Amino acid sequence: MNHFSEAPTEIISHDGAEFLRVTLGDRDYELPFKVLGGKKVGFLDISGQVSLIESAAKQLAERLNSAGVEFDTILNPVSKSNALAHAIALRWSENHPEQSRTVVARKSAGTSGISANYRSVTTNHEQTLSLTEDDVEYIRGKKILLVDDVFGGGGTTSALMELSRKAGAEVTAHAVIGIEQGAAIPEGLFYLFTLPVIA
Repeated sequence: MNHFSEAPTEIISHDGAEFLRVTLGDRDYELPFKVLGGKKVGFLDISGQVSLIESAAKQLAERLNSAGVEFDTILNPVSKSNALAHAIALRWSENHPEQSRTVVARKSAGTSGISANYRSVTTNHEQTLSLTEDDVEYIRGKKILLVDDVFGGGGTTSALMELSRKAGAEVTAHAVIGIEQGAAIPEGLFYLFTLPVIA
C-alpha cells in the first residue's frame, strides 16, 4: 500500500442531496452518492471529466515517480479508464520516452485465447476481459502498471492480473483515483482518496 496522504474530502449537502467534495490540486470536485449493492457510497464517474482526469493523472504520476515505481506500459480495462491511462502515460513519457503505448483489455472473449472473467460492483453479471494477439505479444516480458478509476471489490483487478500473468508480463503497481471505504487494499496500490459509505 502507498504511504502518501489522501486528498482532502468532505461530505456536504445542498439542494436536498449529499455530495463528496474532493480537493485535487487547486480545484474542488463534487461527487454524488449512489446506492450500489445495497449501500450508499460516494460515486466516481470520470467519463468526460477532463479537469478531474488531468488533476488525478498528475498526482498519480508524481506518486508513482516518488515511490520509484518502474513499468514499461500501462494496462487498463475498457473504457472509462482509457482517458486516465492516457493522461498518466503522457506525463510518464516526459521522463521515460520509451513509454509510448498503453494496452486496453477489451470486454469480449477475443481471439488471442487470453481472457479472464470478473464481476464489478456496478454490474450484476459476469463479464469477460481479453487481450488481442498483438497486445499479448507486446506486453510479454514487460513490467505493467494497472490503471483503473476505482478500486472496490477487486474483481476487475484480479482479471487484469490474470491477463498479465497469462501473457507473461509482470505487474509492478496499480493506480486508481479512488478506493471504496472498507475495501481490502492490495500491496502496490496507489490511490488519491477514499469513497465513503454513509448508509
